[in-house]
Amino acid sequence: MSAKVIGFGARAPEEVLSVLSKSVKGGYISAIELVRSQSIRLALSGAPYRTYLSNPAVDASTNLVVYQLPPTLTEYLSFGSEAATVRSTILSGSDVVAVFDPISSAILGGSIDTVIAALGGDGDAKASLASAALGSFSNLDKLASVQMDPASSHRRSDVVIVVGSGGREHALAVSLAQSPLVSEVICCPGNGGTAVEGGKISNADGVNGKQDNATVMALVDRVSAHMVVVGPEAPLVDGLIDELAKKCPNVRAFGPTQAAAELEASKVRIRKRLVLGMVL
Repeated sequence: MSAKVIGFGARAPEEVLSVLSKSVKGGYISAIELVRSQSIRLALSGAPYRTYLSNPAVDASTNLVVYQLPPTLTEYLSFGSEAATVRSTILSGSDVVAVFDPISSAILGGSIDTVIAALGGDGDAKASLASAALGSFSNLDKLASVQMDPASSHRRSDVVIVVGSGGREHALAVSLAQSPLVSEVICCPGNGGTAVEGGKISNADGVNGKQDNATVMALVDRVSAHMVVVGPEAPLVDGLIDELAKKCPNVRAFGPTQAAAELEASKVRIRKRLVLGMVL
């Protein structure tokens, strides 16, 4: 018998590790299938669990599904097929399904002991887990329906500015554009690649290759931006994040403060001096 663990990414919560470890010791599972949950197996092999699970055989049956509820609507919409699979499993009633909520760090509808009891044949424990899981999906579905309705006044349609002109900023723009909550990604100043990327991505008009604070602040006001993501070090050292917090408190900003950026910049300068001294 095996367990299928879905949607944890690089996370490995203690509650989930405990469920899997106790399931092995109780003889309920002996193998694990990981779906977008790359850190679980390694964490499970360490202290205090010391639990080792093989990959399931081709014909191995699953009797436990452990699923992490997406912490954001973007992740829920991006990996909707995972949620559909888990929902189908719950409704079929064939396996025990435990949904972990990363916000509350808890197993919905019960606890570690509830999951073990369900694996042991406790119908009420299994039903409690299933009911809570379906309720959580229902809440996310309501949010998703609002977001997908073009006529909804509560639909998120954020404009994001990416400051910088390098390949790093290009990659950030592409990733941000994948979010269904983002309507437009404007690169300031951007590069030749972002200029022809298309879709939601474009370069800012009229910035003439600049990315200084005054240029960015003017662009934020002109396009009614909801968020600014800063890639290069120079605008951070010049205090762009601090200025945004002061003058545009409703605009979210991604990047360190000026004081934190200056600390990193000073480390870079020191390393360069050390290297130069070693060469000389």
